[in-house]
Amino acid sequence: MAKTGHTPKSGFRPINALMRDNEAIAPIHDRLQRISRLQHSFADALPPGLGTSCRVATVEGSTLVIAAANGAVAAKLKQMLPRLLEKFRQNKKQEQEVTVISVLVQPDFFQPEPAPRTGPPREPMPSAMLAELAESLEDSPLKTTVEKIRKRRERALTSGTRKS
Repeated sequence: MAKTGHTPKSGFRPINALMRDNEAIAPIHDRLQRISRLQHSFADALPPGLGTSCRVATVEGSTLVIAAANGAVAAKLKQMLPRLLEKFRQNKKQEQEVTVISVLVQPDFFQPEPAPRTGPPREPMPSAMLAELAESLEDSPLKTTVEKIRKRRERALTSGTRKS
């Protein structure tokens, strides 16, 4: 049995080769690879510690869009834009010219996933306790809100019992 091309004896091919060969996935794979290379160049140009708070979000034409975790990081990046742009221009490995860098704040991307609750499920505060809490408060927006919650719960409970 003769070997053919890069296909191992088992007939399995690397996932990258399969993705490059698939006409529907190949453009997405190519874009992902391009953004990945830009991300590496971007990370190399940043001072230590800043790379965890920002990333390459996308490329639109010759504009590189950077997502920042918050306004302070975005402000720091905006101060560095001329130096970052020059680094991209000096990098001859890039197949796509970067002429503009845009920075946007995207805090949701950088927040860690919330840990799943391990304890027993929480029970809602009983209506009697809500009423007691509302009575103990002085007139304030908090008291008004607690009373609204209590009334909403009572309506939900009474409308749920009428249906049966």
